[in-house]
Amino acid sequence: MAKRWFITGCSTGLGRALAEHALERGDRVAVTARRVESVSDIVAKAPDRAIAIALDVTKPAEVRAAAQKAFDTLGGVDVLVNNAGFGIQATTEDAEDTQIRALFETNVFGLLDVIRVFLPRLRAQGGGHIINISSVGGRTSAPMVGLYSATKYAVEGLSKGLAGEVASQGIRLTVIEPGAYATRFPDNLAKATASAPYAEAARLTDEFLATAVFEDPRLAASVIAKVADMPEPPAQLLLGRVAHGMIEADLAAQQAELARWRDLSYEAAAPIK
Repeated sequence: MAKRWFITGCSTGLGRALAEHALERGDRVAVTARRVESVSDIVAKAPDRAIAIALDVTKPAEVRAAAQKAFDTLGGVDVLVNNAGFGIQATTEDAEDTQIRALFETNVFGLLDVIRVFLPRLRAQGGGHIINISSVGGRTSAPMVGLYSATKYAVEGLSKGLAGEVASQGIRLTVIEPGAYATRFPDNLAKATASAPYAEAARLTDEFLATAVFEDPRLAASVIAKVADMPEPPAQLLLGRVAHGMIEADLAAQQAELARWRDLSYEAAAPIK
């Protein structure tokens, strides 16, 4: 059965790839972007099954209007994909206040506003599937991307709690955690010049980005569509071998640290009588 999608942030990257893939397989899609002209080519490929909607997720009035238009036009939404967001490459100390606040306004509060607008609508129609696009950076972090990871850790925590709140309402929730994909994400990073104490961290980050292998976002889109079709989808799903390997190593390190400091942790608890 064809699905009805609402996808935020479709002008580039994963959102664009997912919108195009959903249309190619015969689904109907509300294709959103801050500038609708940036997604007009997507809609032109299937004008009978796609609608372009202007949406800046940091503007609550636009969120409400976009949701209303999608439900009125599509007759409902089966899959809500919260993809809109951007990254920042900066140390915690050097990032500008406006950059930090804009990052959280989009990646956290924008996502939250969309979810809160959609929840009563999904419940009224009998359920749906929320897919929140996080990142491998929502499970681990590194120098120069800690602020970005902070927003994705917030998405992970919110999603886990929300999943338990809405499960009885027929609403499923999956967090997708992509690794490195060939999108314009690296080009669109907000940046702040690293001050002298952080020069080496900045150099290593630039070196990593210059040599990293980026995967095809169409592969990610195909996997996300498969997840949307599952009656019992995963709660969290890493995308890509590199991301999977990173988190396997990170979890092993966490387990080792838990074991190493277990006795010290237990000192904070009263003895069991």
